[in-house]
Amino acid sequence: MRSEELLNNINLLKKYHHNLVYDYTEYPTKGVWDEEMASKDYGDALVDWTTTNQTAPVLFYTHTPFCEQLCYFCLCSKDITLDYERVKHYLYNYLFKEIDLLIALYDKHNLKLNVEEIYFGGGSPTYYQEPEFQALIDKLKKLFDFNKVKTFTVEIDPRRVEVDRLKFYHDCGANRLSFGVQDFDPDVQVRINRKQPPELLHKLMTPEIRKLFPVINFDLLIGMPSQTPKSIAQTIKHVVDLEPDQIQTMYMHYKPDTRSYMVRMVQDGPLPDFYDRKALFVGAADQLMDAGYTRAGFESFAKPNDILANAIDNSKATYNSLGTVTAEALNFVAVGSSAHGALGDDYYFQNYYEHNLYQEALDKGEFPVYRGMKLSVEDKLRRDVIKEIRTYFKLDFSLIGTKHNINFKQHFEKELETIKEFERDQLVIVQENRLDLTELGKHFSPQICSVFDAYLERPLYNDAITTSADGVTG
Repeated sequence: MRSEELLNNINLLKKYHHNLVYDYTEYPTKGVWDEEMASKDYGDALVDWTTTNQTAPVLFYTHTPFCEQLCYFCLCSKDITLDYERVKHYLYNYLFKEIDLLIALYDKHNLKLNVEEIYFGGGSPTYYQEPEFQALIDKLKKLFDFNKVKTFTVEIDPRRVEVDRLKFYHDCGANRLSFGVQDFDPDVQVRINRKQPPELLHKLMTPEIRKLFPVINFDLLIGMPSQTPKSIAQTIKHVVDLEPDQIQTMYMHYKPDTRSYMVRMVQDGPLPDFYDRKALFVGAADQLMDAGYTRAGFESFAKPNDILANAIDNSKATYNSLGTVTAEALNFVAVGSSAHGALGDDYYFQNYYEHNLYQEALDKGEFPVYRGMKLSVEDKLRRDVIKEIRTYFKLDFSLIGTKHNINFKQHFEKELETIKEFERDQLVIVQENRLDLTELGKHFSPQICSVFDAYLERPLYNDAITTSADGVTG
């Protein structure tokens, strides 16, 4: 699917456009999680799940909710401060207290977390100075065995580190870096309040660093102010020159109702509209694939010999809040304000966003849980369906049916009737026992996933808009 083929379908883009389309990094989505689930529920769930899944690999996520400068595009939970004492106060007096609760819980029940992956995100974990970063590592070593960790990722703000700091991360056990790049165009960077020229990345990604970190990821954002097909092409050119192993090209979500500062991005002109965003995305995708990168799910790309590309080829990848990832650790245990975790197919939990509520819970000796969910049998079934579509752009009815002991066509009779409209618009091909997204349909994979979302309460498309399937060319 080249850019022009998608963009000729203007009415098709309008028909399936919604201001809010879930990414389905998890299902059910957070909006339906139960806010009555609290500390005891979380502790009981951890013990229950770990007892029966002692060898299941776990990803341990640590959230650092601090940055030194506000990026106007950012939806992450963070606190902008130049007061490093506040960062240390959070780490030593609260994050450590949450980890201590986990240590006490697991010691009490003589259990161990089988952590095989670590991910430090934010905010910006690069805010921690070396003594605090090392102290965090030392604390985590009391909770689980670092010798079993296969992948340790640190999110990097390239404006805040030098090569020596990256070497220090490696000495602490990190073997994967994820750089927040977003965009290299100077005009875009001014409007999002994040100036970082490509030379900054060239300076950091030395031959030594590339050798120390076998996987380097770049995060890019599509749909930001002043982005044009010409500017995004130049950004992709810089990215290709830098040769990261993996690339996440995510759409920017504009939510000024929850992040009022985002309006600053539109003071000098509007954001790209839905149609323009698609043009930017498919242009970037075409350019990356022309440069030799492999499409790895909806918005991810990888070098052909990268572990992520291999995971896609071998049907061992999945899609979650970290993007398309190798499916080695599907179970998340997370600490830090706003951090959310998933215990297999059984439980979801998320901590409080607000620092005061997060701290109040910990001061009472409680896990700072804001909301959670115990998945039903139906939730697990639909989660599998959505994950399969979102990751691989296809669905084998018999495999899902066998796994969940159902007759797929009978169980999803209503959904298969609904999907006929998507089939008419040539977004999917439905055969006797499978569904495949077309090249065009891959760009609408979240909308196609929404057909199987039992909690969604809105029309899936605007049936008043005619498309080429109705005999009218967009």
